[in-house]
Amino acid sequence: MTVRVWVICLAALILVAAPAGAASRLTLDNPRRAEIAAGPAVIRDAMLRRLDAPEGFWGGVYTTRTNEHATIYSSNAYAVDEAANQRWADFLASLVHGPELSLVSVYLAPPSQVSAICGGEDILGCYGDDRLVAPGEDMFEVSAESVITHEYGHHIAANRSNAPWRALAYGTKRWASYEQVCRRTRAHELFPGAEGGLVYLFNPGEVFAETYRLMNERKAGIPETPWRVVDESLQPNDHDLTLVEQDVMQPWSANHTVTIAGRFAARGSSVRSFNVATPLDGAFTASVQGSPVLRLDVFSGKKRLVRGTRSTAGTVCGPRTLTFRVTRTAGSGAFKLAVSLP
Repeated sequence: MTVRVWVICLAALILVAAPAGAASRLTLDNPRRAEIAAGPAVIRDAMLRRLDAPEGFWGGVYTTRTNEHATIYSSNAYAVDEAANQRWADFLASLVHGPELSLVSVYLAPPSQVSAICGGEDILGCYGDDRLVAPGEDMFEVSAESVITHEYGHHIAANRSNAPWRALAYGTKRWASYEQVCRRTRAHELFPGAEGGLVYLFNPGEVFAETYRLMNERKAGIPETPWRVVDESLQPNDHDLTLVEQDVMQPWSANHTVTIAGRFAARGSSVRSFNVATPLDGAFTASVQGSPVLRLDVFSGKKRLVRGTRSTAGTVCGPRTLTFRVTRTAGSGAFKLAVSLP
């Protein structure tokens, strides 16, 4: 009889203890697109430095409403709720995105755990190597959706080419060219990759991620929050938002070649100049071939970039037109100028 009473009491304790333990677990927020705009003046984040995946998470790959796949893991601090992870997967798929969606692994955690993983008490999220760490719940005046959308902007950039620069640091090709990131970096006005101090606010990678967040606000019809980056010159206009969307949906991938044919007569001018539009920053090459003995010079305005050669390579960094001057030093006949441009 005593043993039986003991067993009954033990079972009762287990029944009571289980709900109490479950009740102590946190609950993931239900994401809403309207909350994308509820962000701080500056979303302080960092590069995810660790090479291994964070431990103590549950989740996996979820099929979204758009029939795509997104990988979502939530901290063990949250009660296991597959439907909640599914909602976050659907939220990601609702952002403007491309095929990079299937590459990202999102780790949702309480803000204190996010700070521990990302490396700083004031850090709201972090990203690196297709891993995104962000809060699974709102904080004071900061929504989880705003942080995740910003971090996903970094994931977009990491999976786009802005050769010869890293898009993660400089922003995507069309946007960075329009914002003159290369020229302004050379002038020490912008600081790609900066994570600390005031220069963080002039990090074009961070500005791109915030512009991506703002673009999603507009696409969702959400009243836009004021732009509160220090330098007003970084405030995005309608064209910025259009270019970011193009870089997401129709990413730049490689140079194209412009070919120009000409001819030098036996008598007459020995110099021909050609203005070539350079709408995008990046690496260029140029060469001239033909029957005459030829020399190629390249100018940006009045500044000579390349002197006296038949082939050359350089970088478009700011100017939207380059002038290619072909000079005949001997002979006559046809020639062909080939310019490879972003």
